[in-house]
Amino acid sequence: MIKRFMDNQNLKVWFILFCALNLTFFFYLGTFFWGNHDWDWVKGTSQVLSLNTGMFEGRYAKFILNVILFGGQILPLLNAFVAFGLLAAGGLLLVKYWQIDEKYSQIIVALMPLLAPFVLGWLYFPINILGNFAAVALVAGGLILSQNDSKVSNIAAVICFLIALGVYPSVMEMMIICFCFRYILKPTTIVMMLKKIVPIAVALILFKLLLWGLGRLNFIVADYYNLKTVSMTELLSRTPQMLKLVFSQLITTLPFLNIKLKMLSAITIMVALGTSCRDVKKLTLWLAALGATILSTWLTGTPEETAYMPRVNFYGLNFFYAGALAVLLQNKGIKKNIGYILGLAIICQSMIMDISAQKVWYFGKNAEEQLVERISSRLEAKNSKRVVPVIAGTLSLRPRYYTDSYQKESSYLLNAPFMVRHIPSGMFNFYAISPLFYGQSQISEISTSLYDFLKTAKRSYPALESIYQDDLYAVILLTPEGISAIQAQMPY
Repeated sequence: MIKRFMDNQNLKVWFILFCALNLTFFFYLGTFFWGNHDWDWVKGTSQVLSLNTGMFEGRYAKFILNVILFGGQILPLLNAFVAFGLLAAGGLLLVKYWQIDEKYSQIIVALMPLLAPFVLGWLYFPINILGNFAAVALVAGGLILSQNDSKVSNIAAVICFLIALGVYPSVMEMMIICFCFRYILKPTTIVMMLKKIVPIAVALILFKLLLWGLGRLNFIVADYYNLKTVSMTELLSRTPQMLKLVFSQLITTLPFLNIKLKMLSAITIMVALGTSCRDVKKLTLWLAALGATILSTWLTGTPEETAYMPRVNFYGLNFFYAGALAVLLQNKGIKKNIGYILGLAIICQSMIMDISAQKVWYFGKNAEEQLVERISSRLEAKNSKRVVPVIAGTLSLRPRYYTDSYQKESSYLLNAPFMVRHIPSGMFNFYAISPLFYGQSQISEISTSLYDFLKTAKRSYPALESIYQDDLYAVILLTPEGISAIQAQMPY
């Protein structure tokens, strides 16, 4: 039975991809990591995922698998195993859609987007990974179905796309990029390309109509930042900014997306472009694929939220890199060997960054938990009465364990606190002192001495003058940003 399994090349490739994911993220699997706002979802006591959990922001399909498979619970090992299996299936389906037949080329091209550190943006929140990794398989599967001329297959493709869009709308970038590279790799007539893109266009139109309908029925919050879009006039006015972003994203470094990865990926693009861009049609497809990498940022009403965001780039820039490598590997001789060298170098560097991230996350998580434990125990030991602890500012300790330089911060990869707003009541089920707040201070009675302390505060922790305590409150000015936030709320 095992021999028959291993004799099937598709299953072999899937198994290799699956093992590579689990090997790379072995420590993540064993430590059962989760990021800040997942505390209650992971505990599964006060909050359990349901089919309508993501509905308010238009993500109507996001938690279907969580509910069907695990009753809305986030389970150690099993949650990630299934998610990695789905992601591996997506990688396999992608190389089948691109009609890459050679086994080693299939493996390298598929591994490149699966192991790229963009994936860390999703792994930080384990409630997301089942749906968001399944979306890769849905898009790739839909693209394969769209190649069939039958109406049933095309309808099935549209359904796959609609479900994927209902998980995360930025999958539209993957849909367009992978479509473009299919016809860079396997050229055909313009008429045929227009015919094959119809299911994608229909799905995008239906998705927009579906969101409109859900909004009319008050199932979604229309003005939520995730759903804000812009007018045509605004789209045109921000075009120069988006053109700059198209190229700056190729060289801008982020945590765990270091200069080595950026340079190797840029070289791959340039070499692949040089080997394939010999007519207007292919050049147009290259430009369309490149433009699609910033489509989410161009369309959204909050471009500052999505520009350079790894979670968005996971579906866009990530697959653009993979497409460039696929183009390079379709050559023969020295060009193909260069492709193998670049692909293996990128995969190895990605694995190093992924494993480094797990170390940094683990140290940062423990440090933040110890910070709260230490503050809590000291306050309780010193006060017979319960005081209200107030922390002004959040402090992510993960950056203390990361040494590489980077040009843009990335909240989920490194810069956001592990503990949501440092609220220990989110950590514990049965024990917690009063919550530690930030920003909105929750100070209801302000004495003259506390007023003077906050008004004149200039230095943050660990300076001695950053701490205040009376019979009602224990205030810690944790960061300069926290000082500004709490002062802005004071009744002057």
